[in-house]
Amino acid sequence: MTVVTADGREITGCVQHSVRQLASLEGARLHPVAALLPWVLDIYCRAAELPPFPWQIGL
Repeated sequence: MTVVTADGREITGCVQHSVRQLASLEGARLHPVAALLPWVLDIYCRAAELPPFPWQIGL
């Protein structure tokens, strides 16, 4: 999965790390091609449930 940051940088990672990046980086979004993947809604829903920087509090 590729996350696009607010400044346009692309970061590729697994689903779990993409969820954490979406939850933590303001203005981040998934790459437009992700819309074709079946798990894209799961990523957005999981990111909405996490606080920013969840690894700092043990999540």
